[in-house]
Parts: sequence; C-alpha cells; structure tokens
Amino acid sequence: MAYVALYRRWRPDTFEGLVGQEHISRTLSRAVTSGQTSHAYLFTGPRGTGKTSTAKILARALNCAEGPTLTPCGVCSSCRSISDGSSMDVFEIDAASNRGIDEIRDLRESVKFAPTEGHYKIYIIDEVHMLTTEAFNALLKTLEEPPPRVIFILATTEPHKVPATIQSRCQRYDFHRITVMEIRDRLIYVCKESGIAAEEEALSIIAVQADGGMRDALSILDQCTALAEGLLTVERVQEALGLVGRAWIEKMALEIADRDAAALVTQLGVLLQNGRELKQILAELALHFRSLMIAGVGGTLGESELSSTQADALREAAARFTQDEIMGVLRCLNEAMQEIRTSPQPRIAVESMLIGLCRPSEGERTENAAVSSFNLADTARIARLEEEVRQLAARLAAGAAPAPSVSAGKASAVVPSERPSASPAKAAPVKTPSAPQTSAGASTEGAPRQLDGALWKKFQARLKERHKLAASLLSGADYEGATETHFFIRPATDMARDYITKRHRAVFEEVMTELAGRPLAVVCTGGEGEETVSTPSAPKMQEYPAPVAELLKIAGDEARVEAVAAHEKHRTTKTAPPSAENEPENDGYEVYEPTPDEEAEMFDMDELPSDENT
Repeated sequence: MAYVALYRRWRPDTFEGLVGQEHISRTLSRAVTSGQTSHAYLFTGPRGTGKTSTAKILARALNCAEGPTLTPCGVCSSCRSISDGSSMDVFEIDAASNRGIDEIRDLRESVKFAPTEGHYKIYIIDEVHMLTTEAFNALLKTLEEPPPRVIFILATTEPHKVPATIQSRCQRYDFHRITVMEIRDRLIYVCKESGIAAEEEALSIIAVQADGGMRDALSILDQCTALAEGLLTVERVQEALGLVGRAWIEKMALEIADRDAAALVTQLGVLLQNGRELKQILAELALHFRSLMIAGVGGTLGESELSSTQADALREAAARFTQDEIMGVLRCLNEAMQEIRTSPQPRIAVESMLIGLCRPSEGERTENAAVSSFNLADTARIARLEEEVRQLAARLAAGAAPAPSVSAGKASAVVPSERPSASPAKAAPVKTPSAPQTSAGASTEGAPRQLDGALWKKFQARLKERHKLAASLLSGADYEGATETHFFIRPATDMARDYITKRHRAVFEEVMTELAGRPLAVVCTGGEGEETVSTPSAPKMQEYPAPVAELLKIAGDEARVEAVAAHEKHRTTKTAPPSAENEPENDGYEVYEPTPDEEAEMFDMDELPSDENT
C-alpha cells in the first residue's frame, strides 16, 4: 500500500477531532442538531488551521445516511465518497484554477439539479478570494437565493479580498492560530498512535516552527521522521530544519550579558561553519530576546511551550538585563537583519553589530561626546544671537534708526545745490503737481516709528465700520508703525496701493486722526512708486515758468522735475528743457554749457545763428 502523508492520514473527520477551533465546532454542531444550517458559510483564517477539513466534516454530518448527525458513520456510501472526493453531491472547487466567469456559469447551471444521493448538494470553494470580479458578480445572485438543499462553503486565507456583497450573504467563521501547546499535544498523540518514537522537546520545536498551523506541524514531523534513525531527537529536528537551537542561542545571550565579544564572534563562526544562515541566527536570537523582554515585565509564558524549568531559567536570564538593554538589543538585531539584505559583506555587518552589543559603554561615550559638542556649539550660537537682539533693542529704545537709502527712483525731488545735478531724465522723481520735498519732510522720514498693535486693530475695526470698501484694501497689508505726523502701511498688492493713495486717502487719514488724537497722514510703502513722507506744513505748489508749465501739462501727472541751479550768464532762457526721452544717459556727470565762441567754432560760423533759426 502506498504511503500516505501524516497530514492526510490524520485529517479530522468529526467535530471533536478539530484542534484549537472549539468555538467553531461547537457552533456548527448546534446548527446541525437543530436543523438551522445556513445556505452559505465563509471560513477565514491562516493556512493549515482546519477550514477545508471543517467543510468536509459538515458535509459528512449533513449527508450521512444516518444524518444529519454529529457522528457520521464513515461506512455508508455517502461518507466514503465524500472522503475520497468522488461524491456527486459534494463538489470541492479550487478557485485559484477555476476563477473565471465560465466556471461560475457552469456552477449556476449545476445547482439547479437536486442531490443524487445525500440530503444536500454542497459546494466547497477553496481560496475563493482568487475569483475575478465578473465571477463574483455571477455568483452573487445564486449565493443570495440558492435552490433548495444547496449549501455553499467558501474558504479563504485573505477575507479582505472577498467583496462585501459576498460576505454579507454568508455566515462568517474565523479560524484562529492553534497554540503551541495544542499542536505539541496533538503531535504527541499522533506519534503514539503511529508508533513514532520522539522526544517531547523535539516535538515542541516542531510546534513552534509550525507557526499556528496543524497541517504544517504534521508535514514537519513527517520530514523529521524520515531523517531520524529510531528516536526523533532535538538535534535531528534542528538539523532537518536548519535551526540554531535553544542551547546555542541561550549561550550567545549570556555572552552578550557578560560583554564577551571574542567568544560571541567565535561562536558565530562555528555556527556558520556548521551551515547555519546569518538570517536564521539573528531571527532566533531576536525571538529569544523577545522572550526575555516578556519575562522581564512579568508576562505570561504559557503559550511559548516552555516547561517550568525552562521558564525559571528564562526569568533568571532576563534578570541580567535591564528592559532598556533588551529593547536596545532588539533594535540592533532588527537593523542588522535589514542591513544584511543589501550588504555586500553581511558577515562583517553582523560581527560589528555583535561586538557593538558587547561594548555599549564606548558607544554611549562617543554619542554623549558628540551630543555635548553639538550642545556647546548651539549654546554659543544662541548666546551670540541673544546679544545681537539685545543691542538692536537698545538702539530702537534710544530712537536710533538706520539712515534711509535714497535711490533715484524713490527720492521725490532734488534740492538746489551749488553745482549742477544730473539730467532731468535721471533726476530724482517727484509726482506733479506735488510740492518738492523739504528738509523737514526728509527728517520726518528718518524719524523712529512706533509700532502700536492695539491702534492698528482699532483702525481696522473703525475703518470697516466707516467704509467697508476701503477696509477691504487692508487685506494682507502690513502695519509699519507711525511717527508724530505719519503712519505707514504696506499694501499687499499694487492695485490696493493705488486705490488707497488716489481714492481713499481721505477716509484713511480721517479715521487714524480720530484714533490717534493728532493729524496723521497715510504713507503707502512698497512698490516701485513708493510714496515719500511729506509734512503737513509743506510749502505751496511751486509756480513754474510758462514754458515749463506747458510741458508739464503735455507730459501729464507722471512727469518729474528737477530744480537745477542756473549756470553762467551765457545760459539761454528761451530754450525749453530737453525732453527726458531724447536726453542721453549721463548719470553722475555735470551738464556742460558751451560758450558762444565754442558754439561758433562747432558750427564753422563767425557768429552765432539767430534765435529764429535755432
């Protein structure tokens, strides 16, 4: 007779044989005995926890010749056909290979026929999450209203991939991971019934490596039994699975506690020589320190397959570390496991990490030294900045302000001087018909400003009450302080600046004057045509000669005038000022007026031409 694998031979055939799923076996047993079985079930959970086995147990319980019953006979034709997969009433479908809409259409056609032998027609769809969207949609209506005597059992390891519309039409049962103790007890029973001699510690190692799955545990036992010669020992299990072993890991942990870097590196070399992998060594060492961390905080170890002697030894080992040290070791191990994936020399990375674990004091001193050096540098920088801030505050309190830089585009006028100034094209601008700026205005512009936040808030509120359109121009504007005669605003946009200066200046000055208790003029800063401060006592508009006034009318409001001192007596008075457009650029040069003799020489004339020909 052909050999049958242990996981197939020991698959449970009754609800009582299910291991670790009592909550499910109890619920389904009551449903069978009461006759309240649902038309659709959804079994979810990790692999190897009994989903498909439970589906077959339910099918036998419902279709047994003596059923529905909780104890199928196992000898009737229905039970035998379900066990060997030849039943005409129980269909086991693998959705991974039958995931299309055509297969689901065939299923919809077959559900219309009544059961041939048993009481129910049962469809077990394994890995149902692999179905396509179209297949799920085709199954939806049949799943919601199936024909009589039809039951669907859907099994999946990834329930989040099953559409909510499918899940809402099924009774969902979540299978849990089987504990290590339950797997070990089941393995002991299997070995006893199968005549396999095995050490209990070896079976405990297999239970841990199964990771909560009974099928994986039986497969590992089958593999280790083939390697064992008579008795299944711990060494045989470790050799078959490539494990480091508890003794080696505990020894490495003690060497880390003793700060014995030489012995630790030597032991690592021995393990690598014996064929162990770096990743497996770090993984088992991390699991051991996790157990130490749990034991150190008083956590329960009942689920970790440890005997009372081993649990006491683990608590004693945990006492040699502080919780901070254990957590630091775990962080280093996790970082090393990430590093060896891409490192060209993973062994060097692991060895340096282990040596670092044995010498934490040096690392701490180096880190503390670096931190202290950074702290000293930061302290000196902060002290220097605080001193500069203190000096600036003192200067502001004393009324000192930096001298304003007067550029060609911001000065409003040029006062007459002893020597001629630049040409009108590059002269300091002044908006006509505004009066030229006086020395008093210039001194006011350099006067210290006072920032009064409360006054600014009152001004905004009062202006909003007085004129909402004008108040909207302050959106995003900055208040730059006030002097005895002016208050300064920096509008957010050029359009707001133009509206304030040309249309709403009066209401701005009226509201601020009321709040401040003294006449204040508004000054808009920023922009190319920034306003210049002028005093209320500015002189009246200057009267220009008739030709100049006529030119100003033609040029418009944007014209700029420079007051230039009169030259020698030879300067003609009938010649109009040259236009700024035709004047060549001569920044920084004086205007030269030729004498009559020089003009005659230039034109090769003995005398100057008359004014009519000029």
